[in-house]
Amino acid sequence: MRALKILVVVLGIAVLLGFFGLVAGIVYKASRLAEAPATTPPPVAAHPAWGRVGLDQPQGTRIHALETAGGYIVLHLYTDAPGIDERVVVVDPATGATVGTIVPGPR
Repeated sequence: MRALKILVVVLGIAVLLGFFGLVAGIVYKASRLAEAPATTPPPVAAHPAWGRVGLDQPQGTRIHALETAGGYIVLHLYTDAPGIDERVVVVDPATGATVGTIVPGPR
């Protein structure tokens, strides 16, 4: 019975230390956030309007998906026969120019 009382006291002290450690960590992080200097994002350079940009793709081409990757726009394109005529076109958003086209399948 005496060992059980000692175990309860030791575990109670461990819980209290853990609680106070958690509170101290939160206060420390909050004080560091309050001291952090406010940074403003760099100004975005204005680019001339693209106007109407053609991708030189076959008639009936549709956009299956659109993603961004590494500062580029990636278009997953297909025609009426998906799996036969699929393409991935990479476009530079700064200029609207086509960077490259990837066609899956044999060379």
